[in-house]
Amino acid sequence: MTRALAFATALLLASLSHTPAAQAADPVHFWDLQPRSLRLLVASPQVMVTRTKTGWDAYCRCPVVLAPSEIPEVMKKAIIAIEDKRYFDHSGVDVTALLSVLKGGLTRGGSTIPMQLLKNLVFHDLRASDVLTRLERKGAEVWYAGLFNEAVGKEELLAAYLNQIEFGGRDIVGLYRASRHYFRKEPKDLTLYEAALLAGMVKAPARLNPLRESTRERAHERALLVLKLMAEQDLISDKERRQAEKAGIRPGMLPEFKIQPQAFAEWVVETWGEKYVQPGETVRFFVTLNPRVQHIAEQQLSRLVKDGAVPLQYDAGAVMMAPNGRVQAMVGSVNWSQRQFNNAVKARVQAGSTAKLPLLIAACEAGRMPESRVMDQPVRGTWPANGELGYRGQTTLKEAFASSRNAAAVRLTQELGADTVATVSRRIGIDPGPAADSSFVLGSYSSNVMTMTAAYTAVANGGYRIEPSGLLAVVDGRGQVRADFLTPMRTRVIHEKCIEPTQAVLREVVQHGTGRAAQMKHWAAYGKTGTSTGNADAWFVGWSEQRVFGVWMGRRRGAAGHAVAGAGAPAAYFGRVATAVNEWAERQQRLEEQRLASARPKRGLEPGKIVDWLSSLPQAMTLPSASSAQKKPSRDKRT
Repeated sequence: MTRALAFATALLLASLSHTPAAQAADPVHFWDLQPRSLRLLVASPQVMVTRTKTGWDAYCRCPVVLAPSEIPEVMKKAIIAIEDKRYFDHSGVDVTALLSVLKGGLTRGGSTIPMQLLKNLVFHDLRASDVLTRLERKGAEVWYAGLFNEAVGKEELLAAYLNQIEFGGRDIVGLYRASRHYFRKEPKDLTLYEAALLAGMVKAPARLNPLRESTRERAHERALLVLKLMAEQDLISDKERRQAEKAGIRPGMLPEFKIQPQAFAEWVVETWGEKYVQPGETVRFFVTLNPRVQHIAEQQLSRLVKDGAVPLQYDAGAVMMAPNGRVQAMVGSVNWSQRQFNNAVKARVQAGSTAKLPLLIAACEAGRMPESRVMDQPVRGTWPANGELGYRGQTTLKEAFASSRNAAAVRLTQELGADTVATVSRRIGIDPGPAADSSFVLGSYSSNVMTMTAAYTAVANGGYRIEPSGLLAVVDGRGQVRADFLTPMRTRVIHEKCIEPTQAVLREVVQHGTGRAAQMKHWAAYGKTGTSTGNADAWFVGWSEQRVFGVWMGRRRGAAGHAVAGAGAPAAYFGRVATAVNEWAERQQRLEEQRLASARPKRGLEPGKIVDWLSSLPQAMTLPSASSAQKKPSRDKRT
């Protein structure tokens, strides 16, 4: 009777603490968000930010997000068997399981997968062991699990659960990273026994670790229990169970999946921490980082360094950005473990010829087309110099930009007016300084990778200036949404008539100009190289398939040795990363299309929800909606 009263109290506390959102003054909570927004958030990494007395403690919960089609059926069956056997039959709350709470008390559980996911993603302030806290959390889980289940959908929610649960420590979050850590293989290659081992670990990863001698036998016994339950629930046959027990673990050869997200996490804290986190709090920042893209960017840079294309005297910074400004990868340095300085955001360096972008736009606005003629001759003496190119005299605008002719750029700036070109530069987000003269188009001012990447994004996305962002939402430990960035805003800053001509010239840079090292076999690439005086700074900023990637490589102060130009390692780095990301994105799309075609009605899979899920993935490179007002983004707008 006491336990029944305790459970009733839990529901009462939930109803009192989480009143319906009909009152306008009430705060918005995680579960109040639109279904499309919820699907986006449950498939996102988070930066956990704690504000201490002396500073900040932040780390990235960075699961590799698997689409439902990428999760093997054996894994889905195993987790359902051990954690929520009536998952596909209930609507978020399993009444039968909850009755066990009346018999065994709150410690017995009764939590469904939707309830557990809510606890893992939202209620980090409600994890204390005291009775009142447990009552409040359990009540909130019960109260909102149904809404959560309805909004996200069964297949998507199951995938989110497997993506977000921890299998042992901060770095082993989600099925993908667990599969690579424990078995050195992709999830698609998991055996039935390995899936059972992982499903069994969820209860207590430290006590059920299959790699440690002291816990290996316990993990094996738990796996046998999972297999037994799977057979009893007719998810597998007895023959399959026996075969799995005999097969055991079959480790692969892949290395553990590791990334260095510290630069991104640092940027999040320094940009938004003061505004949204009070002293003593831990707040969850749902972020735009894509761990797979981040891994590709780090891996390809390491290979270039190993091959000697990036000399030891050079450091690097890079940013990959979606057309709506969401940052999906950030490389802060060549090796963060050796040098913790975020070159992508903090390095103020000369922009080189990447600064010619506003000149190209201004020329179009003045009526100049790619085939228009420009004069490539020095303005005085031998200035500006074109290096080994020499001077061509009359040439086309397209050729002058593709070959990066400095003399032609300065002359054209003088014709159009330095103030006019500087105004365009500020309009797309690049500040050349208060008194810019015609030489600023050669990149004599200082900028950073984030700024230059955002400026080129305005051309890639059809002419809209964006504010770079790493956030999707800020949620406190009781589920209140302190801010959301789920509806990016856009402002047109480039006339529509100038988009195609500008893109055509940047395409020519890659096809026949200084950016040839960025070429790819199967996809078009656009961009611009840049190299500052003495090869101190080397750049390539461009895009492919609307994924904008800005790269800077710079010589460390006082270092001597082999020089790097933008046409070399930066352009090659862009080409390698863009190729790998495009290949991955195409595979992802094919898998989801196959899932859509074979959706099973018996599980309530609605094609419309699958399309919504696809479009809401953090890695989906979608433009802001056309309905967005042309004004500055509202940071605290709730969706």
